[in-house]
This record gives sequence, structure tokens and C-alpha cells, in this order.
Amino acid sequence: MALEDSKAAFLRIPWAAALLNRPNVICRVPGSRQPKQSLEDSLFAEILKTSRTINSCIAFYDKPSDSDGSITEVSTLITIGDGMNGHPNILHGGIVASIIDEAMGILQSFNHERDHMTKVGKGLAHGESPPQAFGSFTATLNIKYLKPVHTPDSLLVTARYTRREGRKEWIHAEVKQHHSHGEDDYGEQTVCATGDALFIEPRGNKL
Repeated sequence: MALEDSKAAFLRIPWAAALLNRPNVICRVPGSRQPKQSLEDSLFAEILKTSRTINSCIAFYDKPSDSDGSITEVSTLITIGDGMNGHPNILHGGIVASIIDEAMGILQSFNHERDHMTKVGKGLAHGESPPQAFGSFTATLNIKYLKPVHTPDSLLVTARYTRREGRKEWIHAEVKQHHSHGEDDYGEQTVCATGDALFIEPRGNKL
């Protein structure tokens, strides 16, 4: 789905539109939503890309003040259908964990791409995207389930770095749901789940 189409789905939601329309906000469709010949990202690019699973998805972040600076926090908006329920009208806990892990991966991939383009600008690398083998793996992922995630609805998942050291990165994420009481109501925000993870990049970027 094109950026404008993905964005349009959330501009109709008052609280989401307020986040996307802030100054200096960069919006992108995550690369993991694009099908690939290698079948990488097939879970979110194909299986969970239907009207009853995750129909729309867009990520956004504040433009870093330093052109070479990293992106410390990325938020992802998603629409969830009723095809991933565990209990009636409640999202399956395993899907909640997968969404958290994916949001953390989006934060990482945006930074990998940004680092790569910085190197390209300095003549230290070539190509429009990092090498396919460039990435990291989830070593640990701890989830705290605080409130049920009700379906169908839209969610805000925010991931941010808490620590980076060599090949290791620690990331915290929150899943938030808004409960509105009318068409123009921003609603009440609830943190439904949080996650803390450690990611490790393979030595020499060899997967």
C-alpha cells in the first residue's frame, strides 16, 4: 500500500491524525509490509496483511536534529481486524507479542537504512538500501500484558532505544489503544502491553 493510502486510513481518526500532522514528523510505510522474493518479512507482508488481520500500517518519527544522528524512537500505527482474536473481540496475546517485536524491528531497520545512506553520502557504501544480510536477531523478549487489546480497532505501538552497546541493543515498547466516545473525541489512552527486548547483531553481519 502506498504511503498516502496508508496515511489516509489514520487521518480519519482524530487522535491518530493529531500525531501524524505534527511539524517535522516523517511518515513511512515499513519495509516489512512489502513482499519480497526472498520471502523475508512474509508474516507481516503477506499473512498479516488482510482486512481481518492488519489492514493498514504506517510508522512515524520526529526528524532528528542532527543529519547524522540516529532515530531514538519510532511509533507505528496499525489497524487490527477480528481475525487474530484469542477471546471474543480480544487480540491474541501471541499476536500482541509479535506486534511489539515488529515495532522494535521497524525502529532498527529505519536506523540501519539511515546509517547506510549516511555512509553512501560519504562514499563509504553503495546502493539505495543496506545489504540484505544486515540485521539483528531477538535474543530475549519480555512482555507484560496489562489490559486486553480489543478488536477491531487501531493501535499505537511506540518503540525506543534504552541502551546500545556494540552489537547489542536494548529496546522498550508500549502498545496503546484509544477508547473514544464520539466521532471527534480523542478518547482515553490505555497502555495495554509493554515489552523489553535485547537484540544482537551477528558478527560480521552474517545471518
